[in-house]
Amino acid sequence: MILLLPAALAGLAALVATQAPAPLAIGRAAWGLGLAFAASVALALAAALGMIAAPGLALALLVLTSFVATIVLAFSRRYLRADRAPRRFAAMVAALAASVLAVVVLDNVIAFALAWLASGQLLARLIGHVDGWAEARAAAGRARRAFLIGDAALLTALALAAAHAGSLSLAVIVSAETSFEPEVLIAIAALVLIAAMARSALPPFEGWLIGSMTAPTPVSALMHAGLVNAGGFVLIRFAPVLEAAPVVQLAAIAAGTLAALWGTGIALVRPDIKRALAGSTVAQMGFMILSCGLGAYGAALWHLIAHGLFKAWLFLASGSAIGAMSAPALRKPDATVAGAVAVLVLGLGGLMLWAGGTSATLLPLMLATATGVMTLVAASAAQTPRWPQLIGLGALLAAGHAAGLWLIERAVQQIGVAPVTGPWVLLLVLPFLALWIWQARRLSLPAPLYVRLLNAGLAA
Repeated sequence: MILLLPAALAGLAALVATQAPAPLAIGRAAWGLGLAFAASVALALAAALGMIAAPGLALALLVLTSFVATIVLAFSRRYLRADRAPRRFAAMVAALAASVLAVVVLDNVIAFALAWLASGQLLARLIGHVDGWAEARAAAGRARRAFLIGDAALLTALALAAAHAGSLSLAVIVSAETSFEPEVLIAIAALVLIAAMARSALPPFEGWLIGSMTAPTPVSALMHAGLVNAGGFVLIRFAPVLEAAPVVQLAAIAAGTLAALWGTGIALVRPDIKRALAGSTVAQMGFMILSCGLGAYGAALWHLIAHGLFKAWLFLASGSAIGAMSAPALRKPDATVAGAVAVLVLGLGGLMLWAGGTSATLLPLMLATATGVMTLVAASAAQTPRWPQLIGLGALLAAGHAAGLWLIERAVQQIGVAPVTGPWVLLLVLPFLALWIWQARRLSLPAPLYVRLLNAGLAA
């Protein structure tokens, strides 16, 4: 029960915001969420010292959610100083944080379902926060419809699992998956996957996220505090069920790959920065679901945390994009360099396989390597490259990535026993490397595809 302390503090912050004077509401709610963040950190330290027993998955998301929510509200004090409903905004952000903090620690099926439903409805209301704006109302409606489908799938899965396990405890349900009939097991796993896809905005649900850019920018940042990335959380939570249904694992791999490619396309063609960032989020959520499908739960959780922090920062900084346009931009590497990087990454992956490296983290590591190398190559192509700094930065990023992944894998090492591995995993990286080369060659997309990508998420 002590793990519910951050959620209780966030809920208290929501109540304080409703009673505070309007100009002070956001600031007081931020202080309350700051206390929730401090409590989350204290719980994580206590677990690390062996003072309490707590799952690493829950602790990691407690810290992520409370930290991002606190930063978002602190940022909103000035960003929304002219907002007409600051009490409502502050209270709903704090309540949303409380619901997510509750989701990550609750074990009772009914309480878990209620918190999950509340988080979706609160997020939809924040998407439509600007009263009197038809586009904001339409975006909120799209989010509610997408969440309705995903939430119905998750509630059905929970009901089936609870009925067959004879328990309302999520831990008992997940551990009882071996006693389920194969058909029931596949149905539960498929429904959980649908719920994850809807919440994480994978196609065909990506429209709610692209359209949600009508929300205030802090809300767009807040989505990455365990909301849009909640699909990865729920798949990790139900990992034994997912692994017991290989066909659903393959479906997760396929859905994640498609979303990664589709979201990348949206990010490349959108002219407005917030929707381009939203397309990037669709792609990153695809990578996360792909990692879960492969059984690389540590990599998926590390991706969830690192991407959540980075993308929240990008959204909060999006208002400075125009001023940054005068700064020297990184030059895109040409097709020859991109091809060389692709060959290097494939060679490294093949060498790891030849040396017996069949870990499920092989694909995430290959993609991370490709991204890092391409970024350094782009930086080195600038007008005044500083090689010592670039090499040092590359080494620092690689060390940070390896350390973060190692720590997270230690935290969730008890999760997952049947990863999907094999030489064929190398094939999954080919579409992404081909897309890099396509972009480097400045090739045009087919007109119908370009129009579809440009208009993704804009339908009424």
